[in-house]
Amino acid sequence: MGNIKAFQSERHRAIQSGVNTTPARNSDNDFAKQLAPAVVVENLSHAYNRKTRPRHIIESLSLTVAHKEAVAIVGRSGSGKSTLLNIIGGLEPVQDGVVQVLGLQLNKLNDSQLTNLRRANIGFIYQAFNLIPTLNVADNITLPLALAGVNTKDRAEQLAPLLDAVGLDGRGEDYPDVLSGGEQQRVAIARALIHKPALVLADEPTGNLDAKSGRVILGLLQSLISEQGSSLVLVTHSLEVAGIADRSFIMTGGQLAPAQDSHINGSLAW
Repeated sequence: MGNIKAFQSERHRAIQSGVNTTPARNSDNDFAKQLAPAVVVENLSHAYNRKTRPRHIIESLSLTVAHKEAVAIVGRSGSGKSTLLNIIGGLEPVQDGVVQVLGLQLNKLNDSQLTNLRRANIGFIYQAFNLIPTLNVADNITLPLALAGVNTKDRAEQLAPLLDAVGLDGRGEDYPDVLSGGEQQRVAIARALIHKPALVLADEPTGNLDAKSGRVILGLLQSLISEQGSSLVLVTHSLEVAGIADRSFIMTGGQLAPAQDSHINGSLAW
């Protein structure tokens, strides 16, 4: 698969810094997934501009996500939901409180350990797709495996069934610029799931799609995550999107409140 060599330098730097770049095998992830719950957040607080004019975006927030559970967090733009997701994913630091992911307390991990946790056990899905335009569909999806040193044959074997599952069989050689928005998000979902993560974090996964494409993508995401047995934390401004979750919360004032059935049915509109 072409154009992968351009990204080997990242793997080299990771190896030099002591990161285990080997992706988790099924047995590893089976063990990780047995750790219950998948996510524990206790009394989390987070502020921006802490040294000047602090803006408190998360205030004494607690959340538990069980093994194989799907949780949705609904909130307006600027409510802190994406910040919360980034903290759970180890992309932003834990300032105050405790965050445990798959049994690991994040503020006790160094950068290399956080990188390894993300690569081995977490899949990320974003609103903007974040595909690499110089890589074709196949190489975009298998990039996490390539960076982890998985050989070409094994990457191809893992890719084939996933391409079929996301409805892109025969499109592996296409590039992102010839794909529709819905097709690009299918690629992004496949990339997030290629290494069978124990936890999937999705930030507005249908935000750039029309309503019809969004419903298709939601169904696909729900089906694949259920099949793999992953836990899901989904943040969205859409109550309809939140409907795929086992539990839903409204985020406001830096805290979470359980969403009522009437909210999910659409009576709460933003």
